[in-house]
Amino acid sequence: MESFSVMMAVCLLAGLSVCPTRIEGNQTQITESTHEDKLVENDAIQNLNQGLETTDSPTHSSCEPPIYTVLKDLGALQERLAATVKALEETNKKLEDSERKLSALNSTVTKLSTVEGSPRVAFSAALPVDGTIGPVNVFYPLVYRHVYSNIGGHYSPETGYFTAPVKGVYYFTFTSFCWGASTKGCGGTLYRNANRIVSWYDYPSSHPSSQSNSAVLQLEVGDHVNVRLWHNMRISDNVNKYSSFSGFLLFTM
Repeated sequence: MESFSVMMAVCLLAGLSVCPTRIEGNQTQITESTHEDKLVENDAIQNLNQGLETTDSPTHSSCEPPIYTVLKDLGALQERLAATVKALEETNKKLEDSERKLSALNSTVTKLSTVEGSPRVAFSAALPVDGTIGPVNVFYPLVYRHVYSNIGGHYSPETGYFTAPVKGVYYFTFTSFCWGASTKGCGGTLYRNANRIVSWYDYPSSHPSSQSNSAVLQLEVGDHVNVRLWHNMRISDNVNKYSSFSGFLLFTM
């Protein structure tokens, strides 16, 4: 027992608590040596100390990882992190390019939609008479009741007025026909609201005559356009429809 106590003290002083498994193995060897004489015990103690010196370094190596391994792992992690940052920067550049292209595409689509979404406005009509209107003692609004087309429905065959549905630029044209033997001649004007725009006039003659005129007008929403016969003037027509009034939207504004 005294020998065993001495060996235990030696083991504790040698720091065998670092790796308990190896200590237990050495204790077993020490326990087995307690049946020998003193000299054998001393030899066992010396051998034990040598064994501890030999196995000290591997014990610490197996319990704690070497610092160079940790540094190596950190270096590899830093390289992967740098590669990830670089990939993210390239992705951001691609996203910015895609956003610019998408913005340009949206702008183009908006412009096309504006053009394609413009209202379709056009009309054409002729006088329904087979004979002569006038002379009259007022500026007489002509009503072209024989409608050929009225896309959008903004021309009224009841009043002879065209009403602008949108702000934009419009084109208008009209024709007139007069039989001969008129003492006053034939004439009239294209009106925008209460404003004279363009007119036609045919000097009194014994021969039939035909005149025309046209205009491009910038209109606001609700503006009215029509043709009015002058005071004491005439206009004629027959089945050939010589006297007509037409117009259409060129573009919105």
